[in-house]
Amino acid sequence: MPFRRFAIVATICMALTGCVSLSTPKLEHSWSGRFSLSAQSATQQEHQSGHFELTNATSQTVLDLKSALGNVIARIEETDSYASVEALGKDKVTATDLNTLMRQTLGFTVPVTGLPYWIEGEPAPGSAAQTQPTSPPFSQIVQDGWNIRYETRDSAGAPRRIRINREADETTPALSMTLLIQERHHAEH
Repeated sequence: MPFRRFAIVATICMALTGCVSLSTPKLEHSWSGRFSLSAQSATQQEHQSGHFELTNATSQTVLDLKSALGNVIARIEETDSYASVEALGKDKVTATDLNTLMRQTLGFTVPVTGLPYWIEGEPAPGSAAQTQPTSPPFSQIVQDGWNIRYETRDSAGAPRRIRINREADETTPALSMTLLIQERHHAEH
């Protein structure tokens, strides 16, 4: 009888919390930790917090945003040929432009393309960046409309707490995101 009661309770909990069932592809680098995110415009205000996992390979970046219980509530994926967003309770949507897709699906954008570089404390290649100071380790990077501030570093000097902000524009609300990096894994080449 106790096992049956446990099974019923577990089934109810899974139904109440919900999750997006996704597998993580084989990747070269990954980071995980906690996040808080606020998006705000004249007509929208969104606050989320929980856990994140960012994984990056040569041709694929995947950002999973998870609830406090660890269930995936949104997956944002970008590859060389397509972008996709899958959110809890919604069908997976694909397109060629990730930022447009996030605006349509989530109502705001997060800087998926730059994150694998910024989370390591360096500017993303391919676009101009302003840094403070002018040589690493940087305390701030301004790139592609985002302001990235490094608030704390771990004992090895890697960024630990990162605040990422962007002002609102005509199509996207202002966004403030804080990442607390708890684990980082780099594949050996």
